[in-house]
Amino acid sequence: MVKKKIGVLDIPGFYVGLTDDVKVQLQKLEKQNVSSIVIDLRSNGGGALTEAVSLSGLFIPSGPVVQVRDNNGKVREDSDTDGVVYYKGPLVVLVDRFSASASEIFAAAMQDYGRGLIVGEPTFGKGTVQQYRSLNRIYDQMLRPDWPALGSVQYTIQKFYRINGGSTQRKGVTPDIMMPTGTEDRETGEQYEDNALPWDSVNAATYVKSGDLTPFGAGLLKLHDERIAKDPEFQYIMKDIARYNAMKDKRNIVSLNYAQREKENEEDDATRLARINDRLKREGKPQLKKLDDLPKDYQEPDPYLDETVHIALDLAHLEKDQPAVEPPVSK
Repeated sequence: MVKKKIGVLDIPGFYVGLTDDVKVQLQKLEKQNVSSIVIDLRSNGGGALTEAVSLSGLFIPSGPVVQVRDNNGKVREDSDTDGVVYYKGPLVVLVDRFSASASEIFAAAMQDYGRGLIVGEPTFGKGTVQQYRSLNRIYDQMLRPDWPALGSVQYTIQKFYRINGGSTQRKGVTPDIMMPTGTEDRETGEQYEDNALPWDSVNAATYVKSGDLTPFGAGLLKLHDERIAKDPEFQYIMKDIARYNAMKDKRNIVSLNYAQREKENEEDDATRLARINDRLKREGKPQLKKLDDLPKDYQEPDPYLDETVHIALDLAHLEKDQPAVEPPVSK
């Protein structure tokens, strides 16, 4: 049986030059004959809008990527126009509650085009652009050097919209396949920020879908559910979520009793040691007597990424067996 390769690109932020860097990595992955690619956008708070547009353009032939409305109500489309696709294979985008702004623009574009499968948690929901302006006048420092600086004001100047017309503000991007999470919407997200602008919509842009992943949804979800039900790491996660939910009303309460705090810390350490030893046992390695014996190079597993890789393998297999169809024009 031939083992399939999956390429994983971890993108921590949309810095200037990101697209060029990704092009290089895509070329390397193509030479390695990867079956699918995973774009990891977890904890990616965004960055340059131009990079979100150009990065999206690597995976679609051409077309609008995002709509931007200014404070005068004028809507413009930022589009990919080069007509070149740098990677045509199966694509999976991994997001979490801390994926925001440019990350959401890219994920939304891949979802709306039917180009990539989105997995993980609902994203942050930051669909606005802010600008800073100094309150000092340019001649204040010359005429009144002894005056203190007046600071600056931050105000919103633009709002982002998906090509399907809906804003990413507040709602963010909902994954096609949801991962178990202990992060509550009410704790993290733009909609819970003070004075956050409401969700709204504009007219949808005209675009041609690159594919349709809908036929694979039920099959992928079934395989995903079966896998995580038997995965020890996800069993740990479910136990942690249950424990968190049981204690969440008391999570901001710290006992002043030293013995009680010591007991809680010892229980946490014992749980971590037991889980590490379970992993070592599954790998056929000797177990530890205490956490201090843990090697410095020990790496905690990343079950979310591991499962995303499995989903990418499933998608590659299903797409290979699916006959090609002409994608519809969306409006």
